[in-house]
Amino acid sequence: MHLFSPLPVVAAGEYAKAVAAAILAFKNHGHTDIARWLQAALAGALHDARWRLCGDYEHVLLIPVPSRGVSIRRRGYDPLGLLLGGLARRREFPAGTRVVGAVRLSRPSLGPATLVPDGLSQKSLGRRGRRRNVHGSMEASPMIRNIPKGAPCLIVDDVLTTGATIAETARVLRAAGIIVAGAVVVAATPAPRGENQATVTAFPASVEGASSEPTEKNRRVGVNSNNG
Repeated sequence: MHLFSPLPVVAAGEYAKAVAAAILAFKNHGHTDIARWLQAALAGALHDARWRLCGDYEHVLLIPVPSRGVSIRRRGYDPLGLLLGGLARRREFPAGTRVVGAVRLSRPSLGPATLVPDGLSQKSLGRRGRRRNVHGSMEASPMIRNIPKGAPCLIVDDVLTTGATIAETARVLRAAGIIVAGAVVVAATPAPRGENQATVTAFPASVEGASSEPTEKNRRVGVNSNNG
């Protein structure tokens, strides 16, 4: 039996309408020309999360959710890596933070968004189905050896849907003794009616919104509490 505890998540916007269309164009249709817009939104969410969730820590790690090699090859680029790389080049990360690829997909691994035994894709599964499909699909990378136990981190992803991949990333980090203070995404899907699973702080969905006062949207993402 898996128990889930709430994990705070900061999102730059809601994954709906124009925001969803922009992210899909960027991720699936080669529109890397809008990366700067998405980078600005992600930067705002990172700055908010760094001080809101980790203000007591001098140094905070940013841990990206790992991308599947087959998806990178199909697209010709890694969407999340492209966003983070642009912020790194322009030194737009919050003070005291650095990106560490501490988690990778297991070998062998179904990984997120792959076919499950019954032939269904990750996207076709419900919330519980996604968690079962993704659980155990990730592991610590060699880079995690250089992270001291008790170090705080924020998990970074592009979109929060069910929270399954963020929960799996958190499982690996917590098993290694790393403190998972929360997660940051460009956009989060609206919570299903009647569900109350990570507090999501959503910014206005605009480039200027990266430095605007956030508006609050409450939601919870289940993170396995049996691992750390």
